Amino acid sequence: MIADPTAGDPRSIRSVAQRLQQRSSGIRSASNEVRRQAEVVTDGEWKAKNKTSFAAAAAEVGGSGERIASHVDRAATVLIAYATRIEQIQSEALTIKAAQERNHDDLTANARAVEKLRESVADDASVRMLGLSTVAAGLQVSKVALEQSWQNLVARRRAADAEAAAKLGESEVIGAFATSAAAITGMTDEQLLSFLSGLRPEEIVAIAGNTALADRLRKVDDPRAVSQWWSALGGADGKGSRDAHSAVQEAFVAAFPAVVGNLNGVAYWARDSANRITLKSALAAAKQRVQALEAQRNGPGWSPALESRLADATKYRDQLQNFDAGRRKHYDLNREGVRQLTSLTLGPPPLGAISIGDLDTAANATYVVPGMGTTLQDSTRLLLAAANLRNAQSLFTTDDTAVVAWIGYETPGPISDGDPSVLYDGKAHKGAPLLSAELEGYRASVGPDTKLNVVAHSYGTTMSSIAVSQSPDLGVNSYVALGSAGIPIDVPNAASLHADHVYAGTGDEWVAPGGRIGSGRNDPDSFGFGAEHLDVGPGDGHEGVNAHDPLRHDDDENQGSWGYFDEGTNSLLNTAEATTR
Repeated sequence: MIADPTAGDPRSIRSVAQRLQQRSSGIRSASNEVRRQAEVVTDGEWKAKNKTSFAAAAAEVGGSGERIASHVDRAATVLIAYATRIEQIQSEALTIKAAQERNHDDLTANARAVEKLRESVADDASVRMLGLSTVAAGLQVSKVALEQSWQNLVARRRAADAEAAAKLGESEVIGAFATSAAAITGMTDEQLLSFLSGLRPEEIVAIAGNTALADRLRKVDDPRAVSQWWSALGGADGKGSRDAHSAVQEAFVAAFPAVVGNLNGVAYWARDSANRITLKSALAAAKQRVQALEAQRNGPGWSPALESRLADATKYRDQLQNFDAGRRKHYDLNREGVRQLTSLTLGPPPLGAISIGDLDTAANATYVVPGMGTTLQDSTRLLLAAANLRNAQSLFTTDDTAVVAWIGYETPGPISDGDPSVLYDGKAHKGAPLLSAELEGYRASVGPDTKLNVVAHSYGTTMSSIAVSQSPDLGVNSYVALGSAGIPIDVPNAASLHADHVYAGTGDEWVAPGGRIGSGRNDPDSFGFGAEHLDVGPGDGHEGVNAHDPLRHDDDENQGSWGYFDEGTNSLLNTAEATTR
C-alpha cells in the first residue's frame, strides 16, 4: 500500500476508467448485434440442422457480452470513486504539508529569537523570554497535531488503496471466480463441481489454465458425478455432441484441455476436442526441443549427457508424431467412423487412446489392450488392428461399433531388449487402475445399455484381467485373451473377470507360452480356468496365427506369418464374433 498520501495521478486513473467505459459500450453494442442476428435466424427461413444450436449459442454469447460489459462498468465505477478519494486526500495532504512548513519556519524563528534574547541585558528580557517560551510550546503542540493529522491521512490513503483493490477483486468486477486457491483445494468433489456449475463461459475462459483449479478437477474420481455435472452443463443438449453443445462446455474444453481430455465421465466428443488441443501444443513443443538440441550438437559444450537428452527428446517426439499420425491416417473401413482421441497424458512416457467409431453413440464398444513393447510410437499399427477388428465385426452385427486402441499404460519393454519386466506383475498392477478408471468412465458417460468388450493381447491380458476383476460393475459383455502372457494367480478363474463371456486362444507361437512359463502365471485357455476356447488356428479357408505380434502378415518377407489381428485369420474373425454376441 502507498505510504505517501500525495502519490498517484487521479487524472490518469479517470482516464483509465473512461477507456473502460468506452470498451463497455463497444462490448454492449456488439452483444446487442449478436442478439439481433440470433433473432433474425430464429424468425427467418434458414432450415439448417444447426439452426437451433446456432441461435442458442448466439443468445449465450450476447448474454455473456452483456455480463462482461457490466463487469467492466463496475471496474470503471470503482476507479472513478478511487480517483475522487485520492484527489481529496491529496488536497488535504497539501494543506497539511503547507501548515507543517509554516510551523517549521515559526519554530526556527522562535529558536533564533530565544538565542538572541539570551545575550540581551535589557530589563524586560525575562518577560520577553517567557513570552517566546509560551509561543514555542504552542508551536510544538501544533507540530504534534499536524504530524498526527498526516498519519491519519496516511491511514486513510492505505484504506482507500485497500478498498479499491478489494472492490476490483469482487465478483461484480471479475465474475464468479473470486475464490482463492486454498478454498478450491479444500473443496470436496461435490462442492467443486457445484462451484464450477455456477461459472459462466466468459469466467471460465478468463481463468484458463488456473493450476489450482486444474489440479483439483483432475482429482475428481467419481465418473458418475462427473457425467451428471457435464450433462447439466449442456442444458437442453445434455452431454452434447460435436455439433450441438453448450457454450459452457466449449469453454471448459478450451480452458482446461489437458484435464477435460482425460476426465472420466466427460462426453467423448469433448475429450477428443480437448486432446487435439493438447496434442497440437505438445507436439510443437517436442519438435522445438529436438531442433534446439540438434542445433547444439557437436558444438562447444556438447557432451554425452546432451546426446542422451537428444535421444530421449527424439523418442518422445516420435511417439507423439505417431499418435498424431494415427488420428490422421486413412484406414479402409467397411463402415465410416469418426476418429476420437479419447485420452492423452504427456508423461513421459506419453500415453493415449484413439477410437475408431463414436463412443458417445456406438451400441457396441471394444477396448483393444496391447502388451509387451507397445508405446505411442505403435499407434498407427494398433489402430490398424482396431480397424481390422471393426471391419470384421460388421460381418456379425448391424449395430454401430467403436473400437479403441488403448495405449493407456506403460507396457513392459521387449524381453529381447533385456527387459525382464514382462515376467513380473508390477506394470500390470500399475496399469490396472488406469484401465478400470477408463472403463468406469465409459459406463458413466454412455450408460448401462451398450455392449462393452475388452480384447487383450500378450501382457495386456495380464494387466486387463486385474482391472476387470477389480471392477465387478462394468457390465463387460465379452473378455477376449489373445496370446496371453498369463493371468495372475490372484485372478483364479474366468468368473473372476465378471464378464458375460470369456474367451482365450493362443496361436502356434512360442512367446506367449514362454511368458506364462517364465512368470508362473495361469493360462486362460487351460481347462481349469474356465474360459471358452477361441480358435486362432487355420481352417475354413482362414489362416492360423503363427506369430505373437498383433499384426505380422505382409506381401513381402512375412507372407507366411500371421498375427492375431491380421485380416484373413480365424483369430480376427472369431474375436469379432465374440465381441458382437
